Amino acid sequence: MNTKNKILQASLELFNEEGEQDITAVDIANVLEMSPGNLYYHFKGKDPIIHKLFIDFEKDFKSVLQAPIEAPLELADNWVYFYILFEAVANFRFFYRNQQSLIERYVDLEPRFRSLIQIKINAMASIIDGLNQQNFIAISEPEAEQMAQRFAQQLTYWPIFHRVMTPTTSLPIAIHHGVYNMIIQLAPHVSAGSNEFLQLITEFRDKMLSTFQHKNNQ
Repeated sequence: MNTKNKILQASLELFNEEGEQDITAVDIANVLEMSPGNLYYHFKGKDPIIHKLFIDFEKDFKSVLQAPIEAPLELADNWVYFYILFEAVANFRFFYRNQQSLIERYVDLEPRFRSLIQIKINAMASIIDGLNQQNFIAISEPEAEQMAQRFAQQLTYWPIFHRVMTPTTSLPIAIHHGVYNMIIQLAPHVSAGSNEFLQLITEFRDKMLSTFQHKNNQ
């Protein structure tokens, strides 16, 4: 890994764990055991680091979001896809936890955030439409539109909810809860066997949580 990438990786970890506002370029240099001058040679302070991290996140996340828009997902793939989305947000969660402050300080980020959220809505709408087309769910157009927006909101704001409401919960468990809370909203619209669907995903949730807790206790 070259020096630039090391700086970006260390910065991302610090921003995610400590909060971007509380970290300076000197802090980043200290973690990497390099001089501030050496860091400045690669990035002229913290602002260019934040912009480069956002560009990297934006590129990767847009690519992931396009998947269900470009081609319908198989029924079983939707669960996995939600995990991929939540993990992508978690990897750059400082952008979401401090979103308002960031867009106030870096005005060019606001339209890019807005664009990402719109693509989230489009991706969620494609998933819901795909489930509808596969006769897994039966949902009206207005309900589908609202559900797509709710899903996009959850993907956008769950890092804040996790930090405020369940700060002691590990990130993998928080992601699992987020995915479960999203998918369970489909239950009332399942075409046949909604009770069976609810039981199935609840059993899966409990099994996954048990696995996480077992790993944490080892």
